[in-house]
Amino acid sequence: MIPQGGFKKNIFEILRGKTIMEWEFNSYYTLIAATLVLLIGKVLVNKVKFLRDFNIPEPVAGGLIAAIVLFALHQAYGVSFKFEKPLQDAFMLIFFTSIGLSADFSRLKAGGLPLVIFTAVVGAFIIVQNFVGVGLAKVLGLDPLIGLITGSITLTADTVRQVHGDLTLKTNSAWSVLPG
Repeated sequence: MIPQGGFKKNIFEILRGKTIMEWEFNSYYTLIAATLVLLIGKVLVNKVKFLRDFNIPEPVAGGLIAAIVLFALHQAYGVSFKFEKPLQDAFMLIFFTSIGLSADFSRLKAGGLPLVIFTAVVGAFIIVQNFVGVGLAKVLGLDPLIGLITGSITLTADTVRQVHGDLTLKTNSAWSVLPG
């Protein structure tokens, strides 16, 4: 089916990134799509040695393939996809929990001292992020909460922030002090 504007107009709209068609998925179809993405990830991790060797989680492998396919469909045909979000927070929590649970003590033990050093360095950088963010906010005359937004609140705790409202309230209170 060619829309009223004809084929040429649609090609130019696609090239400009305009959406020609939007597919909406209700909660059931979103759940089915998420399950398929997870199964694709499982097959990929089982078949590709590189993914197994570097312990790439199945949801990450499947999600990357899904993201590439959806992006290609959007760029090539102007198709966009809209998924219902009531289950998003719960599934994000399940996703990150499954990644955490996939780590076992034998792998952690195999990491040894380098893993301990890496964890300490990451922790130090999280603290430095907060100091730099709050410091720059004070230098620029902004509320220190805005500085925290540029620090670990948004860069390390996004899933927890979305699931638990406490950090969201802090973030909202920081944005509420912006002038204008």
